[in-house]
Amino acid sequence: MKLRSLIKLLAASILYFTVCITPVFSQTVTVQSGDELGHGMLLKHGSTCYVLTPKHVANNKRRVTVFSSAPVVHSGALVETPFWEGMDFAIGVVRGPVEEKCVTTLDDLSSKVNVASGRHAQLLRLLPSGEVERISMSVMKTDYLTLDARIEEGSSELYKGTSGAFLFDGENPIGMIVEALSATEGRFIRIEELHLNLARRLNRKAGFQAAASKFTPVASNDDGDSLPLEFVRASRPPIYPDVAEANMLGDGSYVFDLPRPNRIALKIKSPGAVPLSNVRVFSDVDADFAIPRNIRIDVSSAPNGNRPRFFGAAEMGPDGVFDFSRAPTLARWVFITVNDAWENGAIGISTVRVR
Repeated sequence: MKLRSLIKLLAASILYFTVCITPVFSQTVTVQSGDELGHGMLLKHGSTCYVLTPKHVANNKRRVTVFSSAPVVHSGALVETPFWEGMDFAIGVVRGPVEEKCVTTLDDLSSKVNVASGRHAQLLRLLPSGEVERISMSVMKTDYLTLDARIEEGSSELYKGTSGAFLFDGENPIGMIVEALSATEGRFIRIEELHLNLARRLNRKAGFQAAASKFTPVASNDDGDSLPLEFVRASRPPIYPDVAEANMLGDGSYVFDLPRPNRIALKIKSPGAVPLSNVRVFSDVDADFAIPRNIRIDVSSAPNGNRPRFFGAAEMGPDGVFDFSRAPTLARWVFITVNDAWENGAIGISTVRVR
């Protein structure tokens, strides 16, 4: 084999290994909240894409903008800070083009190395071009919750905007920087602590294993090209008359208790069956009720709704958005089954749209 061909083959192998075997490297993102700029990492759990970042980077705002590595795309994220008081850690639900790049799993963030003083590591952060910058660091000391690391001589410095970048030992993340102790030394929350809190938060409600779904960007819950619907029945009554089922198709919310799954039957206002490819369900995150979690969709093309067929199943994100798309199928009826919620208490659905 010619030397040039051998070099090309070797380069392709290295690229494959980097992209396919260590996808966590590509999950570094930039997070902007007003004038505050920092870093974060993407995480895919169930069918939802999250961004992990320090709480101070979110800057006490509910909505931030997330910029990916090259080729650069950006999306909005709704941020929450549900972890213990004093923990500089936030999690946001990402909606938009960045979702397509979201591949890291919770297992990828589990501790796989024993971090000790003197260990060499790399800090990953993004340049404005979207290229990933790798900065060599050495671990100075480790505590129960944090570790401190120092940039190796002549490598770089910890400029403003580095907060939220992750430190890696090989392909394994070992911490997220939350504080610059000096121009060359930083303090990191250990990956074990991040993983523990994430697992508790994301798995806090058990339910059936949701099928993978394809999410599409949602700017609002406006009617657009939605098909007209009429409410027919639900297996759970509203908790009060003014939060009745019809609110899902107009103003307000339908609020119900959930001692068992709630199956909601809606009929498409059409003389016959029509092609259906998208179902959207919204819940008001600012209202005083719980947000649905695992949702199943069935459809029927029969005039009376008999012989329903499985359409899809997925999680509604903590941001109150369920947006499920698939190949078109003929339907007259849409059945929405809410199996559980993110929190205890009465559950609310504000809007349902199909197209």
